Amino acid sequence: MTRMDNQAVSPVVGVMLMLVVTIIIAAIVSAFAGGLSESNDKAPDVQITGGYSQSHGFWIENEGPEDISTASTTVLVRLSDSFGNAEHMVWSVNKTSITNSTKDADANRWLKAGGYTGIKSFTVGDRAYVLPPYHNHSFLQPNMDSKSSVYYLDNPDNIGRSFWVELTDKSGKIFAKTKIKIEP
Repeated sequence: MTRMDNQAVSPVVGVMLMLVVTIIIAAIVSAFAGGLSESNDKAPDVQITGGYSQSHGFWIENEGPEDISTASTTVLVRLSDSFGNAEHMVWSVNKTSITNSTKDADANRWLKAGGYTGIKSFTVGDRAYVLPPYHNHSFLQPNMDSKSSVYYLDNPDNIGRSFWVELTDKSGKIFAKTKIKIEP
């Protein structure tokens, strides 16, 4: 009878080694899958200012330090607490009413009629305008009825009150915001 000398790893150590290898493979797969789902798009670094006149419309200016894409930017108007409990009221400004020039407004719109691309970039130092009549309640607050005229930006009773202009990216994140006072 011959004696065999088997030197093998115990079953407990073998199971542990297989678990460690499995966990390492799972971590590698997870790292690759997690990296694929994240986007590299970061919100622009932009400061804006603005003004509103009931007779001349409103404007916002890009103070930099970065240019922004007009195609991926939405301009929102949100009432401030100066209107009472109305901070929940927010409207998206139609990009066909935003222009980078007061002289040839149609040629310089952010979005041209029919959905055609207009001005592609809101560059540092540019001023964008929402000119009359596009700054009044029927354009900026299209879902309001006549009973709610208290919230119309062009209501003379609202001179001195303020609202927020917010710029959002495609995902809806606000990346720039300014408070604007209503002037006559």
